[in-house]
Amino acid sequence: MNKKTRAGDYIISFDTLMLQPVITGNKIATRVIERNGEFIIPRKPLHVVRKSCNFYGGSLMNSTNIAKLALGNRHKAPIIIAHDFGIPYIFLPTMSPNAELNSWVSYHAIENIEPHRLNSIIHLDNGRSQQVNVSATTMYRQFAFAAILEKDFLKKQRQLTRPAPYRDFEDSFND
Repeated sequence: MNKKTRAGDYIISFDTLMLQPVITGNKIATRVIERNGEFIIPRKPLHVVRKSCNFYGGSLMNSTNIAKLALGNRHKAPIIIAHDFGIPYIFLPTMSPNAELNSWVSYHAIENIEPHRLNSIIHLDNGRSQQVNVSATTMYRQFAFAAILEKDFLKKQRQLTRPAPYRDFEDSFND
């Protein structure tokens, strides 16, 4: 396991696959799993998510509200951290986002979810597998909600690119 400590604040990118809490001494740090390696930073996963949302011009509250509009008032809804060229970068919380031991997983990095006793193993697209302390059923649900959130985002992006007269005309058929 290639671990290194980075000073300063880490910002999520499209190379970030997972943020996992690790207990070091009496503090919680974050294991950042990226496409080409991993390292530990001395911040909680929630801090990294909040900082990343702010860095990309939003906020965790705004991302949560956008998810609620698309999914309804769901507990531990996936959120869009940022988007690039119309591609949303969605992260799924494994527990309540405010829980100390909550992990965050990139929706696009998930290759498979496998049940493992009362927990689950998440297979990432870089060939790594990580166990998380949540049932596979819960992870399947989170994955499905992330797919719905992505679909809603892409639908809104398409509406931006259609000329206005066609939007009104086409939308009247969908009512």
